[in-house]
Amino acid sequence: MSDHRLNYLEQLEAESIHVFREARAQFERPALLFSGGKDSITMVHLARKAFAPSAIPFPLVHIDTGHNFPEALEFRDALVKKTGATLIVRKV
Repeated sequence: MSDHRLNYLEQLEAESIHVFREARAQFERPALLFSGGKDSITMVHLARKAFAPSAIPFPLVHIDTGHNFPEALEFRDALVKKTGATLIVRKV
């Protein structure tokens, strides 16, 4: 039997995955805010890991301020297509 222990980063990842699964189990309509920045990209990556091989079981919500670079919106759309996630966009 292996005596593998999780390093600190692996512990944080495992805890994050647990939180995603618990939120999905406990709430009727969870969603993940997605700005396109490094933090929300990381959250999408963790959500994918939490529910693999299925798609993320809740939508990504992007609040479009009208101040995004076109490349950021292209990346958002490509990420949604790659992950098979549902995207909800609202404008302010």
